[in-house]
Amino acid sequence: MQFVIFISIYIFSIIFLFFDVIVLDQTFASGDTFNPYAIHHILDQVRQQLSEWPQWQPWIFSGMPSLEAFTYVNLLYLPSYFLDLIGVSDLNIQFIHLIFSGVGMLYLVDTLISNKKISFTIGLLWMFNPFLITMIVYGHGSQMMTAAYLPWTLYFLHKLKSDQSIFNLLIFSLFLGFQLQRAHVQIAYYACMLLGSYFIFSFFKNRNNKYFIFFIAGCFIAFILAAHIYLPSLDYRSVSIRSSAIGSFDYATNWSMHPRELITYILPHFYGFGGSTYTGYMPFTDYPNYVGITVLIIAFFSLKKFKNERVFFWIILLFSILLSFGKYFEDFYKIFYNYLPFFSSFRVPSMILIISNFCLYILCAFGLNDLLKILKDKFSNINTKLAINVFLIISLIDIYRIDSQIINPQPFSGGQTQIISNYDFDRIFEEDETIIFLKENLGLNRIYPAGAIFTDPKFKYYGIESVGGYHPAKFGHYSNLMKNSNNLLSIPVMQMLNVKYIISPIEINHSMLSFVKNTEFNSVNGSMNVFIYSLNNSAPRAWFIKDVISEDNNIYNYLTANAFNPLKTAVIKDIEPKRYHVGKVINTEWNVHEVAIEYESADSGILILSEIFYPNRWKAYIDNKEVKILKANGVLRAVNVEAGNNKVIFKYDNSLFKILLKISNLFVVLISLYIFKPYLMSLLKNFR
Repeated sequence: MQFVIFISIYIFSIIFLFFDVIVLDQTFASGDTFNPYAIHHILDQVRQQLSEWPQWQPWIFSGMPSLEAFTYVNLLYLPSYFLDLIGVSDLNIQFIHLIFSGVGMLYLVDTLISNKKISFTIGLLWMFNPFLITMIVYGHGSQMMTAAYLPWTLYFLHKLKSDQSIFNLLIFSLFLGFQLQRAHVQIAYYACMLLGSYFIFSFFKNRNNKYFIFFIAGCFIAFILAAHIYLPSLDYRSVSIRSSAIGSFDYATNWSMHPRELITYILPHFYGFGGSTYTGYMPFTDYPNYVGITVLIIAFFSLKKFKNERVFFWIILLFSILLSFGKYFEDFYKIFYNYLPFFSSFRVPSMILIISNFCLYILCAFGLNDLLKILKDKFSNINTKLAINVFLIISLIDIYRIDSQIINPQPFSGGQTQIISNYDFDRIFEEDETIIFLKENLGLNRIYPAGAIFTDPKFKYYGIESVGGYHPAKFGHYSNLMKNSNNLLSIPVMQMLNVKYIISPIEINHSMLSFVKNTEFNSVNGSMNVFIYSLNNSAPRAWFIKDVISEDNNIYNYLTANAFNPLKTAVIKDIEPKRYHVGKVINTEWNVHEVAIEYESADSGILILSEIFYPNRWKAYIDNKEVKILKANGVLRAVNVEAGNNKVIFKYDNSLFKILLKISNLFVVLISLYIFKPYLMSLLKNFR
């Protein structure tokens, strides 16, 4: 009964905190909300059309992987998949996870200190943690939901330490597997660092070989549950900007936490609240790092008994804070950047503060328990339940004032409210004059959205292919092209990328552009007039070139030069530079997983495809025989074809994903059957 009461309070507290959204039919609408919404919309359509998971998203940056770049993984996370099936909205799924995390913290704290009142209190405060709340408000639900498993995975690992049963092993594996499936890779990585550290701490304290075997087995099973997401992505990581060979330390350490910003744990408004008022050391931030002054103070009382798990959580707290400093504690951060596998793929070192905050709430539980014992010893008549309630009320008021400003900022805070009605949200994505024109006239071509609309997600919502867009892990070679061409603002570059129309918020006067019309565009940043121009002599989706040059030391200077004609010449270093026969493209058939080009050529020639080079997954076939895909102009695909009338077919190889997905689902079924075996047997008996 007590548990039911606790859960009910958790549920009603979340309803109270997010009243405008849950009750008043409103939603959050940040930039990071619009982008996932748009891409999930179009990918859902493609999934239904193809009856398989779309592996390629051609609507941003001239094409890039979806799953391998962790773009379309929400429904590969089984809890979201089943909740979606019964009609639970994405936002409500996030609220469920927030409550779920609070319950997990309740169980974890209770197993550490055996005090349900304190456990309930810390679980409730953890739910109100501004870090988690911000993730929901600003469109980072995957972060929040991945972090939601922190107390649960640690709780079951703690149980596994003392009871190496198959049941505990499978529960631990299942929860860790789901945490990995939710696939915010960086948060999941930090969570695994936490679990691995706890295992090492607990194992060397009381060496138990069975515990060691069960932990390794649990991690292995968990990885199998998520292998269909992670293993295929390894190929993409090597060619994305998240590769250490392509990225840089400066890029990786963007949003490092400056040591001086630790003051925000005490004075949350010291560097402004966020938004336009922020005056700190990061490029920008939306909220202060704050867990509640009472939580912070009480946590220090846990130092009274510096032993067992307290030692562990204090070490992890300090360790994660030091890592969050990033470039401001460079020598320390570089140890992990250089030597820890995959660590160099991450940016935003301050994100690890979720681990720091997690530790602070647990240490607060220890501290509160110790403080109550001290008070009980000195004042035997003290009402400990009343004392806990007073602490809870003061802490909630303190944290709530921060959360309320995050959810619905006041004018003085510097933030901008992210809450709009669901009606207004839907209106943003309604068809407008620009979208109607492009759907009717674009064909198998791309657009260049100029200026402020370069990253606008509305184009991909309608399946309009663009050379622009937004993604934090785009192709490394495409990113280099963007950097060296003023964000692709080069006529030859736009021509080779199959740009037919330029959509611009301002008028453009250029000899290669022809004015088409002035239209209305309902951007996520507001309604605006835009000018549509057609690009003269743009390349089709596939064509033959005459001349090949192999020198690419100054490839970007060459590509962006006005004298460069991508319809006649290509930079390809893997074949002999010479003049080739120019064949003819007869027909092009296209979908997200396959491109078929019918051609005729009197001699061997070089066929250029205005699609992004990614031979790790895209394979080319002529007469059912695989042929080598060449890299043309630094970013495009090309093939050397023989004389004759034939067809070259480019196929996206998703076989690894399909096999791993089947294995993952099988393991989930088997684990579920074992866990729920007693209940299933009981049902069968009753049925008989």
